[in-house]
Amino acid sequence: MGLMNDKDHKVKLLIDEDVLAGEELGCHPCICTSSLKMKTADVINKFLPATGHEYRAVHLVGED
Repeated sequence: MGLMNDKDHKVKLLIDEDVLAGEELGCHPCICTSSLKMKTADVINKFLPATGHEYRAVHLVGED
């Protein structure tokens, strides 16, 4: 949600492909005492375009 404050588009958003595969994702709306659950498609198709940001899908690998 903090991307709406990045008017100069200096932040590059990376989203793990497992997160993208989920129907919903959770985030903080710029206040640590609250949480939001949003549809992933709404974040990708509505929120990000409204902020003028794009994202890059990444594959994160954990340690065995």
